[in-house]
Amino acid sequence: MNKTKRYPANIVFSYLILSSLWVLFSDLAVESLSNDLQEHALAQTVKGLVFIILTSALLWVMVRKNNRDLESANDLDSVTGLHSPSVFYRYLNKRLKKSQASDHYVLFLLDIDNFKSVADQIGFENTNLFLKDIARSIELPIEHQPLSSRVHSDGFACLVKLDDKEDIESYIALVHRRFNQCAYRYDINATCCIGAALFPSDGNNAKQLMASAIHALTEAKKSKNTIEFHDPKLTELERQRQEMVQELRKAIDDKAIDIVFQPKYNIESKFVAGVEVLSRWTHERYGVVSPDIFVALAEENHFCRDLTTLVLEKTASQLRANGLLGNELKSVSVNISAVELNSVDDMNHLDEYLRKDPEFARLLCLEITETAILKDIDQCAIAVQTLKKQGVSFSIDDFGVGYTSFGIFSKLDVDEIKVDRSYINGLEDDYRSRAITSGIIDIARGFGINVVAEGVENAQQLSILKTLNCEQAQGYYLGYPMTSKQLKVSLTPEKEPCSTT
Repeated sequence: MNKTKRYPANIVFSYLILSSLWVLFSDLAVESLSNDLQEHALAQTVKGLVFIILTSALLWVMVRKNNRDLESANDLDSVTGLHSPSVFYRYLNKRLKKSQASDHYVLFLLDIDNFKSVADQIGFENTNLFLKDIARSIELPIEHQPLSSRVHSDGFACLVKLDDKEDIESYIALVHRRFNQCAYRYDINATCCIGAALFPSDGNNAKQLMASAIHALTEAKKSKNTIEFHDPKLTELERQRQEMVQELRKAIDDKAIDIVFQPKYNIESKFVAGVEVLSRWTHERYGVVSPDIFVALAEENHFCRDLTTLVLEKTASQLRANGLLGNELKSVSVNISAVELNSVDDMNHLDEYLRKDPEFARLLCLEITETAILKDIDQCAIAVQTLKKQGVSFSIDDFGVGYTSFGIFSKLDVDEIKVDRSYINGLEDDYRSRAITSGIIDIARGFGINVVAEGVENAQQLSILKTLNCEQAQGYYLGYPMTSKQLKVSLTPEKEPCSTT
């Protein structure tokens, strides 16, 4: 009988013995004390209270013992026998606190590349044996006082005391070779990455040292079968990055993200067909931060929704304040990240927000970026259809680069595509760019989809686009990004927006 089954049986058996003995002898003791009824009743009450106290004490002792057993069992990984992550971190902290100034430690993290495919290849039992072998190889030789843990399913951590950098590099290389030997024994093509950090140079406490090792492992994982030692520059860069994330969060909360408008022109009529809204962030210390940087930070840190909502709020407010919403402008384009389109919650939030402003929703065109990373195309299609019921139209930005293709039209009901500026830049001299642009325009028109050429920078490009039957164009030649007030001035009937001659 194992411990789990034995322990409840012990409690029941102990209680049975105690209660039986109590029943047998306590009544005899009470009877022998006195024949007085009042004293007899009092004695019975006291007897009951004493029984409760004794049984409670028994239960307390046995529960404490069980908790200690559970804690002891959780201290070790059941597969490898190494310390659990929590115990490892506690011991790591203790050992580093007790270390001398002259002590040198290396903390390394080992992570198996493509672990799932390895596990699928050799099966559950052999996977556990493989992990156990890795654990043994990490802890050898004993004289270096290794402190090891299996920190997750395919990851290990180990702290080793060594004398100098040469010994450290040799030891890490040895661990890497031992891993390869383990893989060879199981006849699998498995590799691993190792990230290492040195104490005290890369961190003088457990938290700092672990963070440095994680940074090193992250760099190593960028390519398979790699060893990376922590670069102090990585820590500083990460610190700066986290600082910028906090400042961006504050800028969004304080509504300190500005917007500008870049017109899109109808090539044939030469009049403004719509505008694209561009976000701008100027920081007192960082200066002008590129949207490529701060939008990516917003995506990575899960506040892209808040950024988009802020841009929509400012767009509607500024256009309405200048009398442009629904009068001079028939289309207002705002970029939406694929991260948002992938999120059901984000799209529901956007739907609810636009329902509060139907006038703006009917003019809104959402430009989808990075369509290649749309996770569930069917889910995204449902979100698109939901918003289209409110009058929202959809555009695919930077069409023709990456993995974006015409196949997207069979899955997403889009109204517009924007030909990437890389093709427009080559229109004058590169026949391939012209041929590709012409093909995109022809196929899109066949689908009934509007085409916008972005990045138009001279009259020749505009003229060529006209001959290719491109409907709209956008770029510095036609108009720079401007404020809402400047946009209102530029839309006066007296001013001819662009020329194709």
